[in-house]
Amino acid sequence: MDRESRQFDYDYIIIGSGFGGSVSALRLSEKGYKVLVLEKGRWLKPRDFPKSNWQLKKWLWLPWLRFHGLFKLTVFRHVATLSGVGVGGGSLVYANTLPVPKA
Repeated sequence: MDRESRQFDYDYIIIGSGFGGSVSALRLSEKGYKVLVLEKGRWLKPRDFPKSNWQLKKWLWLPWLRFHGLFKLTVFRHVATLSGVGVGGGSLVYANTLPVPKA
């Protein structure tokens, strides 16, 4: 096998670097497996995080509007999901909180 073909030879490919993906990648690599992690988002720096609720470009992931924030809102027929976008996935936006809506 030549050097070129070995560059893309992985034992496992993990989609997403959130809680599940990052831990899985760590454990597999600790066992000696060659692991590739694919992430839609980018590495975020402290300046990339919103300082107020009005900084929508830093909050929302809507690339077609040039919003490259932390949250991707996906709406399905009976449910909407909010997920993190960036290296770290949902851990970027997880604050160990669970707001209870008013009845």
